[in-house]
Amino acid sequence: MLVLLAVFQLLRLLPAVHAPHSGVALLLIPDAAMAQSADESRPQALFNRGNYMMEEQNYDEAVSIFRQIEQNGHASGPLFYNMGISYLYLDSLGLASYYFHKSKSYRESASRAHEGIAATERMMRTRGTFIPQLPWYAFYDWFLFRMNHLAWVVWGLVFINIGVLVILAGWLWRPDRRIAIAGMVVTAVGIVQIVVVISLAVWADGYRQGVVVQNGIPVTPAPDLVVDEDLSPDLAYEAYTVTLDIRLSSQHEGWVHVRLRNGISGWIPDSAVRKL
Repeated sequence: MLVLLAVFQLLRLLPAVHAPHSGVALLLIPDAAMAQSADESRPQALFNRGNYMMEEQNYDEAVSIFRQIEQNGHASGPLFYNMGISYLYLDSLGLASYYFHKSKSYRESASRAHEGIAATERMMRTRGTFIPQLPWYAFYDWFLFRMNHLAWVVWGLVFINIGVLVILAGWLWRPDRRIAIAGMVVTAVGIVQIVVVISLAVWADGYRQGVVVQNGIPVTPAPDLVVDEDLSPDLAYEAYTVTLDIRLSSQHEGWVHVRLRNGISGWIPDSAVRKL
């Protein structure tokens, strides 16, 4: 027994024995690094789990998982598209349309998102709640949300530079009053274009697009106004895309001023619409 104890004490005093070099390094990961690595892989793991729930037609659980990813600050086109599909199967057209609209801003999911929006509109037609957008308001919304203001400003600068060069040519290279006047006209067009586009950009900054996520919301002429149901008020149904007046809405907490696709405007509760 004494001999065994002596051997044990001797082994404790010896330095650690290193294994022969095998070309493979063993890396000990600190607990914090392991947690960070797990957090980085978690969104993809959750996304895969959500997709599996969709395949199993468990759309409630899929939405719950996808919303968890969204609440953690992660965003992607496929995530929003799958959320739209899940809400579509849950018969929640408003939220389906909302997430399809969010998904269409991503290149990898834009085409599918447009198909999802079209499918939502077909279901609205079946229910009799779809309203087409009037051409005038479609043109109006193009100026607000789809016009590339920066590109138009750049073209205005191009016109100004071309006009200056033409003016110089009319004065110096080939003196001709008509050439100089033409250059002045081109320069003036560029200046006017820049002023108008900047004015439009400032004006458009006060508006946002939104999607109604509740069904049959009365559109009232004033906030906090109780509408008599016998008067048949205008209604905003779920999945309607609306134009929000941000400046006007900021004056009344809990309410937003909206314009529907057919031109009807009024107030609805802030909780009934999701801003894009």
